Amino acid sequence: MNAITQPPNEGEDSAGDEINGDAEENEVCASADRRSLRYSSSKIMAEAIRIGVSKVWKCRIPIPHCCGLFSDLPMTVPRTRVYQVWPGKNVFFFRGRMICGPDPRGFILTAISIVLSDWIFCAYISDAPNEHSHLTATLSIILTVMVITNLVLAGTKDPGVVPRNDKSPLAEVGTGIGTRSRRISIDGIQMKVKYCRICKIFRPPRSCHCSVCDNCVEKFDHHCPWIGQCIGLRNYRYYMMFVFSTLMFFTYIFSFSLWRIGRKMAKTGGEGIFRILLGCAPETFALALFSFMAIWFLGGLLVFHVYLMTLNQTARENFKRRYLNSPNPYDKGALRNIREALFTRLPPSSVNFRAIVEPNWDSIIRALMNSSKEMGTENSTILHSDNNERRRSPKNSFSEKQSM
Repeated sequence: MNAITQPPNEGEDSAGDEINGDAEENEVCASADRRSLRYSSSKIMAEAIRIGVSKVWKCRIPIPHCCGLFSDLPMTVPRTRVYQVWPGKNVFFFRGRMICGPDPRGFILTAISIVLSDWIFCAYISDAPNEHSHLTATLSIILTVMVITNLVLAGTKDPGVVPRNDKSPLAEVGTGIGTRSRRISIDGIQMKVKYCRICKIFRPPRSCHCSVCDNCVEKFDHHCPWIGQCIGLRNYRYYMMFVFSTLMFFTYIFSFSLWRIGRKMAKTGGEGIFRILLGCAPETFALALFSFMAIWFLGGLLVFHVYLMTLNQTARENFKRRYLNSPNPYDKGALRNIREALFTRLPPSSVNFRAIVEPNWDSIIRALMNSSKEMGTENSTILHSDNNERRRSPKNSFSEKQSM
């Protein structure tokens, strides 16, 4: 028998097309829901990690782009550098390129005194009727620029900060009193190095922990209050240049102040010296007096540090009398010591303050666990308070009914 073919029913085809279309639409909606769910979960996890990082380092740390979980999220968190999380008390400028002490008042006071002295000199002394007055003012301005430049270099350069250690080395060797210091040999002479419990390191020889800046500094000389910075291995020569240039500056001002005072005395015949100084030229007298005191102070300081350079000692070593009973292993002769202090190439900074901080994921996970526990306790407290309110509500309604 021949098979009889029946034409397809148009109603059934349209119904099947509608079913297929609905199925495709459901799949599209389901995939969109899955993507939104993945994005929302990733967003929640990213926010949780940011909260954990803020609790660990008190700052915002960038999330790596390589993590597949956060690949769909816009990474707008700025990078964190070492100077932003440095545990010392220093103040940084120009994104970690300049490091200063915690108290800038000495630095500002020194700069103001130098600029003000030069302004008084140019305004009242170099304007005397003299054919070389412009040259005199120009030389004073050049000296002022030299002094300010050396002041900035000495006060904003890394003095030789020693890197810190996250884990104490005493945890491996014990915590006895004998393990807090070691003996090392330098040119056959035994030297003692001490352990710093703040930086968690055995300090290098000739270094010390500055209590003002809260850092260990290599070849620590002293903390200068007039600059507001530690004086150490990497800024000692700039400090000496600052002292020398400031001494030249005030000597120059003092000499011309005396010259103007002599001219005033010559005009009056030397009668009434104090009346002339306080009445006719009080600014000249004040500038000469201030310059005289600065010359004595800076001159004694320069002579003392030149003496220390010839012996290759620091001010702290001289004050502690470190080499009173033992020879100095760093003494190489006067000329070689001065050459080493002023003309040798400076070593690079031991700490790169502009380096990007790598997140410590162990600490972050630990902080996340602690924060999740805190959130769990808060939620349980809220649920417990809600349950108590629900238990009390039927009693209150029953009492209201009885009263009615």
